[in-house]
Amino acid sequence: MAGPYEHAVGVLGAPLVRMVATDLDGTLLRPDGTVSGRTVEAVRAARRAGIHVVPVTGRPPRVTWEVAAEAGLGPLGVCANGAAVVDVAAMEVIEVSALAADVCRNLVAIVRGLYPDALFAIDEMECFCYETGFVQGEWGWDESRRQVDDINQAISASCMKLIVRRPGWNAEQLLVALEADVAEEGHITSSGLDWVEIGAPGISKAYAAQRVCDRLGVHVSEVLAVGDNHNDLPVLGWAGRAAAPANAIPEVLALVQRVIPSNAEDGVAVLLEELSGG
Repeated sequence: MAGPYEHAVGVLGAPLVRMVATDLDGTLLRPDGTVSGRTVEAVRAARRAGIHVVPVTGRPPRVTWEVAAEAGLGPLGVCANGAAVVDVAAMEVIEVSALAADVCRNLVAIVRGLYPDALFAIDEMECFCYETGFVQGEWGWDESRRQVDDINQAISASCMKLIVRRPGWNAEQLLVALEADVAEEGHITSSGLDWVEIGAPGISKAYAAQRVCDRLGVHVSEVLAVGDNHNDLPVLGWAGRAAAPANAIPEVLALVQRVIPSNAEDGVAVLLEELSGG
C-alpha cells in the first residue's frame, strides 16, 4: 500500500526525496545492533531508485564502516555527531571538525569543577580513550581502546568529541545539568547511552548533513531525516521532512511529521520501501 512518501514524491507537490539521512543505533539498526535482511533489501531498492541513503550517526568512523557497508549505505555519511563527513564506500574521512585541544581541556576543567566525580573519555580518530572506571560492563563495539588515569593525557588535536559520565546519573540528568555551563564552549548532546557528548561549537548532525548535501547537489527540502535521540534533534529540525521510529524519545516524537514502526520492526525499511515503490 502506498504511503505518504510513495515513489519519493512528496504530498501535494512537495519536493522529491532525494536523500534519506538516517541515524543508525536505535533507528536503522535493530535493538541488538544488527542490520536486518529487510533493511538491506530496502536500502538497495532505494539507491537503485536514485535515493541516497546516508548514515548520520554519533558513532566515530572506525565503528561505522562495517555496519554501513553491510547495510549498503552511501555514498557519503556523517559520523561523530557531525565532526566527520565520510566517504562510506572508500572508508575515508573527507572532512573533520575537531574539538580544539585547548577547548577540550577547558571543558574538562569546567565539568570537574562542577562534579569532581565525573569521568571522561574522548573519541580520537583512531582510538577511544577513557579514564579508569569510565567503561562499565561489556563494551559493545570491537575497536581500539586506550585507558588513561587522566583524560588530559590523551587529548590531542584529533579529538572529535569529549564524553562525560557521572556515576549514578543518567544522560538526561547530566545533559540538563551541564547545558548552561558548557553551551558556549561546545555542542552538548546525548545519543542514548549513559553519558553526554560534547563536540566543537556549532558542529552537529545538521551541520555535517548540509555539507553532504553540498557535495551531492541535494537541497535541504529534498532530505528526509530519521532519528530517535537528542543528537538527532538538529538534523530532524533542519531537514525538509522528518520521521522517527516509535521507540524514539518524546522530544523527537514531538518534532517529526511522521512516526514509523520501531527499530525492532524495521521502521526505516518500511519508509524506504515506500520511497522506492517496493
